[in-house]
Amino acid sequence: MRGATGGIMVKADLQVTAEDGEMRRHYTGEELYLILRQDLINDRTPGGAVLQENEIAARYGVSRTPVREALQRLHQDNLIGRKGRFYTVVQPPVERIRELYEFREAIEASTIVLCCRRASDEELEHICKIVDDQQEAVFQKRFYDYERLDALFHVGIANGANNCLLTHQLEVSYDQIWFSKVGNLVSLQEYSVDETIAEHRRIVDALIRRKEDVAKAEMISHLRAAIDVSERSAGPRRGKKRL
Repeated sequence: MRGATGGIMVKADLQVTAEDGEMRRHYTGEELYLILRQDLINDRTPGGAVLQENEIAARYGVSRTPVREALQRLHQDNLIGRKGRFYTVVQPPVERIRELYEFREAIEASTIVLCCRRASDEELEHICKIVDDQQEAVFQKRFYDYERLDALFHVGIANGANNCLLTHQLEVSYDQIWFSKVGNLVSLQEYSVDETIAEHRRIVDALIRRKEDVAKAEMISHLRAAIDVSERSAGPRRGKKRL
């Protein structure tokens, strides 16, 4: 049901049957969780937006039971919060972004080493193609596609590690960053798509050569550069004086 892509999946054909005189899809809570998670990201649902069970049920043509299950899963992933009786979309503060990137560094330092050891040649070719597609998206100024391909690149490496737990944790952290103001790095003044793609190509080169130490070092440097760009673009934190 879910492709290995932070927030992206392929929807399966699901049966639709009559219920209470209406046509309702047979989405399980897990299936609706994946669909709703993707749509919240693709629609760029703003932080603070209220998610009401009735409206979601009507939109997806389901009963309220899978809606409740899906919202509970999203809440567990810290993608939505609670405000009174309602769930709301979470928008992490700037201070939270460093924590997320540091978490990603810990995860991806492991996944890239495992990818060097376990990934098939076909999987590595797929990762390389993602970078090529990302470069093409830049040429065509399709920056939304560029951003999603960035997520596909990192999760593709996690897939090559063949560790489902690590992949899931990485996907969740990516989706949390996506909801943040600085998650959209392309919009930041100091961000360079050319430098990012160059970093991706160095990572791919190390993967293809199965050089674990080089690949790990390149990945850590790549993630720390993203942290630096985010924090410089965000400016001084509240309550602290600029030095």
